[in-house]
Amino acid sequence: MPRKQEHATGTAVSAPSGGRVTMKDIASALGVSVNTVHKAIAGKPGVSEKVRAKILAYAEENGYRRNESASSLRRKDAQILVCLPSAEGSGRYYYSYVWEGCHRYMAEARDTGMHFSCHDYVMGNYLPSLEDVVRRVEAGKRYDGMLALAPSSAAEAHALRALTDAGVVVELINGDDPSTGRFGSVVADYAAAGHLMAEQACNLVRGEEGPVRMLLLSGDPYIDSHYLVARAFHEYIRENAPMVRVEDLTGAHARADELRRELVDHLTHDELLVACSVFAAGSEVLGDALVEAGRVGKVAAIGSDLFPESVLALRRGIFTNVVYKDPTGIAYRAMKTLGEHVLWGMKPARDVEVFPVELVFRSNLDHYCEEAGAQEAARD
Repeated sequence: MPRKQEHATGTAVSAPSGGRVTMKDIASALGVSVNTVHKAIAGKPGVSEKVRAKILAYAEENGYRRNESASSLRRKDAQILVCLPSAEGSGRYYYSYVWEGCHRYMAEARDTGMHFSCHDYVMGNYLPSLEDVVRRVEAGKRYDGMLALAPSSAAEAHALRALTDAGVVVELINGDDPSTGRFGSVVADYAAAGHLMAEQACNLVRGEEGPVRMLLLSGDPYIDSHYLVARAFHEYIRENAPMVRVEDLTGAHARADELRRELVDHLTHDELLVACSVFAAGSEVLGDALVEAGRVGKVAAIGSDLFPESVLALRRGIFTNVVYKDPTGIAYRAMKTLGEHVLWGMKPARDVEVFPVELVFRSNLDHYCEEAGAQEAARD
């Protein structure tokens, strides 16, 4: 999550091409957030008097002029809807940390004039949830902005398009689909995730003679965050390790029990050296299957994302590594991008913001648990 630095500077703000110094310019020059500048100038609480005085003095020195007409419009309550899978059940592996990022931003934006409502739904019920939001909007409910998942079907894309056509600013996470009319999206670097996982898998079998067999839990091919990681994994193997043979097990949350049985069978009867999962729920399946088949320490394993079970598996040596895609940071960034646009008309440099991914080892696990908001998992 971005860290705010509050320090003084003697550098003058450079006016944009239109000649006006903006709140964004002031925030950049003073090393504070635009939200902090807005609070200071608007006389809102949540800013120390020292910081407020510094911002007001700097604004006056550099000729900042408040746009009263725009300000009066933005004083109206902005209604933001967060429509995401529930953090309960199978959503706890990944979406509990997505919600953590959302709530971090909501707490920071408490005094900005935004009002947040949360619409969580059981995994697999995305389309009915979107259709419910569409009905509300058609009945007169106002939403200025909405954070939602990228669609995985034409029907979901159509429902999102109905919302953007109705004037709702939609920010997507975990994928992108410009046909929805979305404002933008924030995604993990899925290609880098697949390459990183495959590269580490190859490192773990370096020096092995003859054909090497690996197994990949490749998830749901209709979900971008699964498909793109799996595709990049195979690309890396084809280009860099032709002696490796990869077998895919497809399917996601709805097939968890079936996947575990298939995986135990493979681990028991096949000469596998490495097994990986491209998605969080599959990582728990992988860990459980390794224990059930008695293959812990005999088959190297790489999971995805941090949650209590994957943290414990890494601590106990069931997993060698975890690929961390930072769902907390992605959600926080998406909320911030959406909020700053709804309040102040700001736009990011790119429609699609891509978050880096990293490889977690047991040695650096505590750092990533703290970053993700998984401190309880870190202590297990």
